[in-house]
Amino acid sequence: MERSYSLKRKSIYALAFYLAVVVTLIGTISYRVVEPPTRMQLERNLDLRTELISAQIREPIDSSLGILQAVVTIGSNHETQSHQAELLFKLFSLTDGLTVSGGLWPVPRSIDKDVAYKSIFFNRAGDGVVDRVYSWDNPESGGYDNEAWYTSVVNKPVGTTVWSQVYIDPFTQVQMITASSPYYIDGVFAGVATVDLSLENLVSFVRKHAEEYDLGVILKDSYGDVITEHNFQLVDDIYISQHTFGDFNWSVDVVNAKRLVAEQVYDVVRNVELGIVPIMLACVMLGYLLINRFLIAPIVLIAKKVDDSKRGGIIDITYDSNDEIRHLIDKFNQKTVFLEAEKVKAQASTKAKSAFLATLSHEIRTPMNGVLGTAQILLKTDLTEEQRKHLKTLYESGDHMMTLLNEILDFSKIEQGHLELEHQPFPLESIIGSINSVYFTLCSEKGLQFKVISEVPQGRWYRSDKARLRQILFNLLTNAVKFTSRGYVEVYFTEKRANGVDYLHIRVRDTGIGIAKESQEKIFKPFEQAESSTTRRFGGTGLGLAIVKQLCELMDGDIHLTSEVGIGSCFEVQLKMESCEPALTTVTEHKKLSYNGLRALIVEDNRTNAIILTTFMSSKGFVCDCVENGELAVHAVATGEYDLVLMDNHMPVMDGVESTTAIRGLHDSKANILIFGCTADVFKETRERMLGVGVDYIVSKPVDETDLDDALFAYADKLYQYKPSLLKSQNEAEGEGVEGVLLKCFMAIENKEFSAALIEFNQIKQIIGESDDAFLRACLMRIEESLVREESPSQEDLDILTVQITDFCN
Repeated sequence: MERSYSLKRKSIYALAFYLAVVVTLIGTISYRVVEPPTRMQLERNLDLRTELISAQIREPIDSSLGILQAVVTIGSNHETQSHQAELLFKLFSLTDGLTVSGGLWPVPRSIDKDVAYKSIFFNRAGDGVVDRVYSWDNPESGGYDNEAWYTSVVNKPVGTTVWSQVYIDPFTQVQMITASSPYYIDGVFAGVATVDLSLENLVSFVRKHAEEYDLGVILKDSYGDVITEHNFQLVDDIYISQHTFGDFNWSVDVVNAKRLVAEQVYDVVRNVELGIVPIMLACVMLGYLLINRFLIAPIVLIAKKVDDSKRGGIIDITYDSNDEIRHLIDKFNQKTVFLEAEKVKAQASTKAKSAFLATLSHEIRTPMNGVLGTAQILLKTDLTEEQRKHLKTLYESGDHMMTLLNEILDFSKIEQGHLELEHQPFPLESIIGSINSVYFTLCSEKGLQFKVISEVPQGRWYRSDKARLRQILFNLLTNAVKFTSRGYVEVYFTEKRANGVDYLHIRVRDTGIGIAKESQEKIFKPFEQAESSTTRRFGGTGLGLAIVKQLCELMDGDIHLTSEVGIGSCFEVQLKMESCEPALTTVTEHKKLSYNGLRALIVEDNRTNAIILTTFMSSKGFVCDCVENGELAVHAVATGEYDLVLMDNHMPVMDGVESTTAIRGLHDSKANILIFGCTADVFKETRERMLGVGVDYIVSKPVDETDLDDALFAYADKLYQYKPSLLKSQNEAEGEGVEGVLLKCFMAIENKEFSAALIEFNQIKQIIGESDDAFLRACLMRIEESLVREESPSQEDLDILTVQITDFCN
């Protein structure tokens, strides 16, 4: 029982790991999420504080400009100096704030020719007394007209204001600044008006504000001189908020004096983490306790019972909850009874990729579906080597017939305009790798050289129809290999641009039998080859090149042939291609549910196909009933209890469209039953007609079991509408174990990701170990060789592996 208890140990390890990851993620995410906006907000707050300081400094200084303008107005009128002096005295008597002095400074000798300087200058003392000062009128002092505050505005335009550098008043020892502006009388420069501002209060405000908010502040004038500085210290990683303001172009720098912005951000982030981490840890622990109580403990008990039970024994435990574990116990007990009789069968069918004529597709593909389907089913049963050899020959012959039929139907689609091209991104390297893996081997077997030359830029991606491009290349290369017995086969890729359009240029050359001039035109015509003996000698329908030509035309390109008999042939193809950015490769995971307990009605007039569908559905757990026409189907649905209807289209009495219409017209909940159309007629019009009358989904024949599984999973809610208790949720751990590895391997093969497929395949081999089954070993060897060559293994080998590994698991 040590294995059973390992689930608890794993859960504890997982919990510890998850807690560590959660704490780390919370720390990382909270820092990355919280830190940037917090830092931004703190820096913004500091910027706002800087702007506030600037505004409170600027406001009183700007108000002084109004006083200066009043002084200019007084100087610009024609009043006498005595009257101007009275006005200035009243002005400075009423003025309060930073402006402590100012006056008018006329042009020398403009007032009195005999007196050089006649200024009107008033100063307001600290006690509010306004005095007129005459000291500047003394010529021996050098004359005020030589001062910088005077000369800086002489003859300057009206309204010009010039600010001086900050200076220390020689009498009061207070920092001052002077604003000067010219004034004119009748348009003639008459002198300079000034006001002097005391910066004592501003300096006090800055210091008080810095101390109150723990800031470091440095205030500079427009000349870069420091007006005042308080506790301004620079350290590493400190954030400096800078702001320049006013016409006087002062600047202020502000920093946090005590705590850096980074420290404040760290505290905020830490507080957030301290609040979130305990809550998250509590939630994780609570979640673990609940999972352990209601999931792990019952599973451990079930594992113990299974280990203790004899072969064929059932799980006998008390479990009252009607959930998935109860369902697991019940289903295990049911399957145990039939363990020896039941085999899990995986059915892989070729996807129907062609739209074709309705009558031809139904009358030919339907019986071929019966032949190939029966052969696949028989290949999964216990056979002798001789039986398997003959059955494989039968299957390969039927498959070859389908290949020929597909060429005819492909041509029919093109002729009728039913072929629709896809426009999906793909790398050119994937095409090159595909043809390399296939034709290098084929050429080597015939003793031919095979070369691929590409001048297309490395990593080029196109947006076009990858499947049709591949079809063109494979048709041309298949012909080249078929008709060449010695020499080489070469394919060359390059890009060309014509009339503003990009084209992919492909050249396929060979040293084969060549084609005569008179035959070169007709090889592109349907059902024709160069010589009548070609069909007898080499086989084929004669449609390959006709399809290539029409595909080229559909892809806005063309094809040209150059050939000489006995020398070889060269096919040149130009296709319009739109280059694009690389796209992420998406992997579609095919999911399955358990369908035991569900009933399916198969409506099929062909007995062979009915048997095949019954085999498919029964292997999934469905209980199946069959009827042969639509009328019987309506009666069966109305009187019976079914969860799914597989509806054929072409049937006697009442076809699939009429039958679906009648079922949807029933007056109870049965009218909403899940209906899948299952038809060989894959014309777009037929699909639209069936979907239009209420069919939920179309499953094409030959039936692709993967497509069928995906459809059942996609419509699970409707499938289980009458028995919701049977719906089983997919477990996240479903993909683990050998079946999960097998699924990953098959998905990688489907997506042509052969390296990834080889990794998963090696894990399968390790799980299987050294098998005594020679048949299984041979199958594994063939699959591995194909993956190493970057080729898709044969469907037969994949089917054999699926059945054999299922037996191994059981």
